[in-house]
This record gives sequence, structure tokens and C-alpha cells, in this order.
Amino acid sequence: MQPLPRADWALFLDIDGTLIEHADHPEGITIPADLPDLLTRLQQVLNGAVALVSGRTIDWMDQRFAPVRLSASGQHGAEIRLAPDAPAVPIPIPKWRQPLEEALAREMEPWPGVFIEHKPLSLAVHFRAVSDHGDAIMARVIELGRGLDGSVEFLKGRFVIEVRQGGHHKGTAVNTFMNSALFAGRQPVFVGDDVTDEDGFRAVRAMGGLAVAIGPRATEQADFRIDTPAEVRRWLANIPPMLERLAS
Repeated sequence: MQPLPRADWALFLDIDGTLIEHADHPEGITIPADLPDLLTRLQQVLNGAVALVSGRTIDWMDQRFAPVRLSASGQHGAEIRLAPDAPAVPIPIPKWRQPLEEALAREMEPWPGVFIEHKPLSLAVHFRAVSDHGDAIMARVIELGRGLDGSVEFLKGRFVIEVRQGGHHKGTAVNTFMNSALFAGRQPVFVGDDVTDEDGFRAVRAMGGLAVAIGPRATEQADFRIDTPAEVRRWLANIPPMLERLAS
């Protein structure tokens, strides 16, 4: 079931598995040609209260969704841009990042299908191509990370484990947005597909908002569920005309 839109929504959108389909490689994804225009229309009808909240970097979002520029949080809350014309503000680069990068390059060699995604503030180890070895890979990543810094957090997603600085996640990003001028006073709606989105779900529901889960993954927090990214895009495309009719 899909929620009926309201003009006072604050819309928070995950990207991979939500707005677009997953790919075997992080850079193998396809951005539908009409998606930037759709995001622009949503931005207009919700008076700017639309944000991308993703593990991707804000710079990646700007490049891949150009020409639209949205409020955004990247790297699971480690960087945030509160308005489209505002600067992106990152946390400081963690001291453990460079040593862990070097250790992972060495320790992941026994699994040639592993891809290490180097983000400015975190490291993501993708193992979709060798998913049968996922448990062993994740265990080794956790062992290496904890050996360097006890404050790091490990975020297990779909065929990926990400190492990040503790204290920042999609929920903290939502809370920061909701205390900013564009989003304050609105009903927050978080749309996501993965375990990495659970923090966002918790944050919006604590504020009387809605959690919309995408795909079959089990979650106890979903107020609504949509099966696929293609259906998400169709649902989002219906929001502007519905709100315009309500306003007329």
C-alpha cells in the first residue's frame, strides 16, 4: 500500500534499492532519464522539503542527478547539506580511515570478487560477487576495524559492510534536517529499502512521521510497503499532480 501525499510532507529518500535498482557494482547503476525532472517537481510541490539520504557521497548525488540539486545527507549521516544552495558540511576525516584502507587492500586479496569502495569518510566492502563468503568477509572487516579504533561502527547492508565513525547515521541526519528552516513543522516521511534505513525509519516515526519500506526485507517499522524502485518512481510521479489537484 502507498501513502496518500500531504502538502506538509518532508520527504527523505534513500537511493540504491529505493529510487534506483541495485547493481552488481556500485558504479553499475542506471539513473532513469526522467528521474532528475521528477525530483525537481517534488522539490517544487513540497516547497523544497525533499532530501536524498544515502550512503553515497553528496558529490556523487550532484553529479548523477544533475541538473537537480537537493538537500542531502551522504555517507550515512557523515555529511549533510541542509538546503540546495547551502554548503555540504562533513565530519572530520577519521584517523583510522587510512590504516584501515591499507589493511583491507591486503586482507581482502583471498576473495578476488570483493570491491572496496573508498569514500572520504568511510569504507564500504562489497561482496555481491562472492556472496557465499559474506560471513567470513564481514568478520574479517570487523576484526580489522575494531583493532584500529574501538569507536568505529559497522553497517551491514545487502552484500556490503560499511565501516564508519560512530555517532552518525541516517536517523541523526533526519533529526538535523527537521530542525532546519526548510523541513521544520512538516510530517517526515522516510523511504528506504535496507537495514541502513532503519535509523531513518525510527527517527521519522518518533516525530509522528511515516516509514515506507521498499522490497521484501523484513522490518517491524514499516507503515507502508512498496515492492520495487520502479513502483516507487511511479508513486512519486503521482505526488505532484495529486497535490496540485488538492490545492486547486
